[in-house]
Amino acid sequence: MNINKDTKPEVRPKTLDVNFISGGKIVRTTGYVKSSSNEATVIKLDINDKKMTLPVGTDIYLSKKDIPYKVIDSKHFPEVKVVGQRGHARVDDILKVDYRKISQEDYKRWKSKPEVIFKNTFGELLKVPEIEEVTLEVLYKLIYQTNLKIDRILDILESKDTERYASVSSEYANISGSGMKFVADRSFSIGDIIALRVFLPLTYRPWINVLGKVILLTDTEPDSEHSYNVSVEFTELSESDREIIIGYVFKRQRELLRRTSDVKANGRVVD
Repeated sequence: MNINKDTKPEVRPKTLDVNFISGGKIVRTTGYVKSSSNEATVIKLDINDKKMTLPVGTDIYLSKKDIPYKVIDSKHFPEVKVVGQRGHARVDDILKVDYRKISQEDYKRWKSKPEVIFKNTFGELLKVPEIEEVTLEVLYKLIYQTNLKIDRILDILESKDTERYASVSSEYANISGSGMKFVADRSFSIGDIIALRVFLPLTYRPWINVLGKVILLTDTEPDSEHSYNVSVEFTELSESDREIIIGYVFKRQRELLRRTSDVKANGRVVD
């Protein structure tokens, strides 16, 4: 009698991309869902590092969309039990944000090439090199890019569209890998498309150009006519830019946790 007659080979579930912070570093690995219920999900991570631990409360992010989960049990690591969280992880910070409403015509025309919108809105990116890196060729390129900026300013002044982008740098913003909320000095309509340039101080590239669709607009204060909370959902955001934003959120969360620990330990913030 063949006892294996009805035995089916084990089929490994779909592999997931997994990101989390361990030892102050962002870890990118893979894994799969071993079991799932209404209460929790067990994920087996593809990690052989026996020295690594994943404390309860750690945020991990699954798939390319970085869906957030929180670890509730890791005693069988690299198996971890997690529960889902709503949306992408978010963080508050005082960020410099440049913004401008984009016409629906321009959005439909250039949505597949948003870099055209960013160039027309914010101008060419001007990278300032270190002094020792300056050569005649680099100097020529800097002068050429400066001329492009001047030409862009003249084009704006001579055209009917004289609206420049606005900036805010002293108000709290809330940002995640899927969208952000910031303070603007003008009103928008739901569905408006906004070109945004966001400066992220803790990343290797401290600015992100992104398009956002307005999904919510509220006054910052009752009866306020000149200050609005604008919530946008990112559109046409590249995966590389999303990773930069998520990396910023990771680092900022870690910094805030460190500061909170310093306050608890010493009764004050230690820089």
